[in-house]
Amino acid sequence: MIRLLLTIFLACCLLPLFAQQAPASIQVIPDEYARIHHEGEVALLQMKYKEALSHFKKVLKKYPDFSPALRSAGACYELAGEYEEAAIYYEKALRQSPNFSRALYFECGKILYQIGKYKDALKYFELYESLKQVSPVNFAYNGLEERKIEARYYEQLEANLRSCRAATDSLQFLGISEVKNLGGAINSSADEYFPYLTNDGNTLFFTSRKSDKADENLFMTSRPRGEWRSSQQVMDFNTGENEGMVTMVRDGRRIFFTACQREDVLGPCDIWEAVTDGNSFSEAFPIKGAANSDGWESQASISCDGNTLYFASSRPGGLGGTDIWKSVKGKDGIWGAPKNLGSNINTAGDEEAPFITNDGKVLYFSSTGHLGLGEQDLFVSRLGQHGTWDFARNLGKPVNSAYRELGVYLTPNGKTGYFASDRDGGHGGMDIYQFELPEQLSSEPITYFEGYVRDSITQIPVPCTVMPKGLSPIKTDAEGRFFLCLKAGDTLQVEIRADDYHNYKNQFAVPKWDNRTAYHVNLLLDPLFKLPAYTSDLLVEKGVPVPIKTPTTEIHHEVMFDFDKSELKPAEAEKIAAFFGSAFQGKVIHRVEIVGYADEVGSDSYNLVLSEKRAKAIGVLLKGKGIKVDKVYIEGRGEAASDRPNWQNRKVDVVVYLEK
Repeated sequence: MIRLLLTIFLACCLLPLFAQQAPASIQVIPDEYARIHHEGEVALLQMKYKEALSHFKKVLKKYPDFSPALRSAGACYELAGEYEEAAIYYEKALRQSPNFSRALYFECGKILYQIGKYKDALKYFELYESLKQVSPVNFAYNGLEERKIEARYYEQLEANLRSCRAATDSLQFLGISEVKNLGGAINSSADEYFPYLTNDGNTLFFTSRKSDKADENLFMTSRPRGEWRSSQQVMDFNTGENEGMVTMVRDGRRIFFTACQREDVLGPCDIWEAVTDGNSFSEAFPIKGAANSDGWESQASISCDGNTLYFASSRPGGLGGTDIWKSVKGKDGIWGAPKNLGSNINTAGDEEAPFITNDGKVLYFSSTGHLGLGEQDLFVSRLGQHGTWDFARNLGKPVNSAYRELGVYLTPNGKTGYFASDRDGGHGGMDIYQFELPEQLSSEPITYFEGYVRDSITQIPVPCTVMPKGLSPIKTDAEGRFFLCLKAGDTLQVEIRADDYHNYKNQFAVPKWDNRTAYHVNLLLDPLFKLPAYTSDLLVEKGVPVPIKTPTTEIHHEVMFDFDKSELKPAEAEKIAAFFGSAFQGKVIHRVEIVGYADEVGSDSYNLVLSEKRAKAIGVLLKGKGIKVDKVYIEGRGEAASDRPNWQNRKVDVVVYLEK
């Protein structure tokens, strides 16, 4: 709009000369009609498009070949979003007066691109390029402001030529058939944008600013029976400042979001991280490393493996406006120095709201700098063989329009897309829309692969490091869980080396999966000290005696451990050696029960693992002293059920049954 108004302002300065002394290529009109034209330009500057157009059409009714009026009428139609009509008037102006305005060749190419006439648009851009060496005096409009406009157009020309050539290529990525508004349960007269769905597709998060005076907040809605419920703010997340664009890691356990004006924010807005269960968020904190700066960082998109972060930033070193950058996470969990994605993605305009596909090879984003159909369009780029991004391609109609489009999200199966637009026909402001992707836009199918590493006897989770062939090692969490993004149809080979367990090797076929839930496998580790699983009838509990066929005498011994430790202390090892020493000489050991405990600090699953490790440490020691394995039983009981202090619960209870 600024470009067009500047052009019209220039016309206002020049047109009074046309009635007296016009260039040879411009028709001379009487003062009466020159004044009518001038009144139209004043109305156009005031954004009264219909009024301005009526003035220009009065002139054209009398003088249909008057190029300034043709151009001005075209500007009215362009500013009103009626691109088809605008193109008609622009082309007619150049046919009548080829030397009327050099800049109009560029403007004509742009408007033809916007209506999908890519070959015609390319013709005008190439004409504009060929006219670069022609002296300005050969054109009717040749003042200083016109030359400034032409200089800006030449900066954009190379990218526009590439856009036209890509759009005319038979392999270009177009073909989305229709878009659908998500309806009044989500969209309102305010702005709704930056959609993001959980993997199962039943919960939608989005950003909204409910009024001009309100801050940006995160909202959510669900569809338990296929229909979206009315949205509401996410509880215990929003503040009095702006929060925006949630990106959930594919494992469903963490999110990245935009936090603004908070205490620990370095610039106007930074990228933060939080823990999630899919419905609520906790433990929010700024990401560590170099991704945030004293500039504006926002709108993050995380790669499927969780190791590469794409985001928009105004930091120094970009190509202009906001650019898209990426940061890679190191082995220490710290985000490295960001790298600009380069001129095939970024321009002198604003690029923002990136979305990286599961395979990491297709990037969607919004741009005001690439040749588009309206104020801001959605574009797509593929990662080339040499690790550089191909020149961005416009997604075309009906996704893009004469209005603003922002923020693509694709479902985990890569088949459905969501975005926001303020186009006509919505509920007002920015609305969220949905579309289905054609095959040409699809990325390689990726399967969300979720493994659980467990003890083959006790089924207790085993925190350890999983080593997938060809991939970086992964540490399991307290539940023994790990998550991978794998190419469907491949074979996963894994190796695990864990303390107290035999080495584990296995391979799994990776199926094609819809990813609404992850493909689930159990990896069972065989313990080095393999003991029979404990059963409840092997130990006296709550004062109830267990029937024993052979008459026995019961002797107890407690072995104490340090906080969060499962290693047997030397002093305790000496005590248990003495316990099984001379006291049992000449006596028959009928059975030994070993029961590990932990204090109440930590999660139940973690304490179970810890107590089992403690029990196994005693079992290994006894085995080394010749106590037969088939007469030793182990149970990891987690937190000890007693009123004793925590330190007294960090123990293993050894119960020896002696035959009478």
